[in-house]
Amino acid sequence: MTALACLFVSGALLGWSRAALADVAACVEAHASGQREAKAGRLEAASELFAACVSERGCPGTIRAECAEFRKETERNRPTLIFAALDEQGQDLIAVRVYEGDRVVTDSLDGRPIAIDPGEHHFRFELASGQVLTSKVLVREGEKNRIVSLRAKSASKAGDEPESSAEPGQGQLPTGFWVASGVGAAALSSFGVFALLGHGKQSTLAECSPNCAESSQADYDAMHRDYLIADISLGVALASAGVATWLFFSSDRASTADSQATKNQPSRFSLTPLVSTRSAGLVLSASAF
Repeated sequence: MTALACLFVSGALLGWSRAALADVAACVEAHASGQREAKAGRLEAASELFAACVSERGCPGTIRAECAEFRKETERNRPTLIFAALDEQGQDLIAVRVYEGDRVVTDSLDGRPIAIDPGEHHFRFELASGQVLTSKVLVREGEKNRIVSLRAKSASKAGDEPESSAEPGQGQLPTGFWVASGVGAAALSSFGVFALLGHGKQSTLAECSPNCAESSQADYDAMHRDYLIADISLGVALASAGVATWLFFSSDRASTADSQATKNQPSRFSLTPLVSTRSAGLVLSASAF
């Protein structure tokens, strides 16, 4: 063999050796990087790295076998979702494009599962009608064929606020109801206390009647005052109960705009006791702010 031929063969062997070493290095790097990506939950990237490791012809057999096994395990753990969208009548929609950020997940819905990494995802459904629906999904590792389904809004609600947002105060009892209820409860408690006090003084006076000393006049006046306060408290309690009942039954039953405006307009109620030496009364008045 001539010297020139020997140099040619040596150069070819050296080039092949360098290429083989490069293949081995790339294979080992894909093997290690794939495991790191899998541990981080980036299963799509891990699967691609393991697939590259397997396809390297110069990769040692042991490493290629491990990469093949790692790829199978990664695909088993990789979640899959099935996207679905329904119209207002509950019929399936096909012409729907699904995005995650700026990335197109699918151009249309065909009922087939789509592999995705585990974790939190924000999907955007763009319907052929122009409606855009959004969904936040927490995807779990190993979860298979989970259905993510959204329903299109009706034409009357398409441009409105979400259904969960209600008009302020709608479906709630007015403040006046709770005020009247509180006043009634306090007045009823006052009635009970002063009625008991008056009854106690009456029992004491009954023991000495009709020969009570002149000093007992103060007890008689106190008994009369306690009974009078008890009567007034009872009247306040009954009036407050009536106001609370009226507010309860009229709060959500207005059917016209005028009645709705009247319901939403705050009112002020006042109770004025009328007291005399022989009787007690109560005047109820209402005025708008």
